[in-house]
Amino acid sequence: TFDAAKNALVLQRVGDYREAADKSLQLWALPPGGGGPRSLGVLGSQALLTLPAPESAVHGVPALAVSLEPHGGVPGDRGPTGPVLFKGALIERMT
Repeated sequence: TFDAAKNALVLQRVGDYREAADKSLQLWALPPGGGGPRSLGVLGSQALLTLPAPESAVHGVPALAVSLEPHGGVPGDRGPTGPVLFKGALIERMT
């Protein structure tokens, strides 16, 4: 979810998927109209994670994706290099 009051994305791991030590999960904004994915950051191993994100980074973004990348992720202007493991709607949290 996106929390506009805190300018943050709040993510929760579900299930028991764990990436290998030499891999990272990276979060991507999937803009409308088929534009290229934009990196929103590399995910830690916590069950509940908060990533700082200005509203401009997610405004109008209908979906997010998580890809499996080399440890530390890849530069955000290239798009995912590994497989997309998860994809879902971005939900704005109302305050």
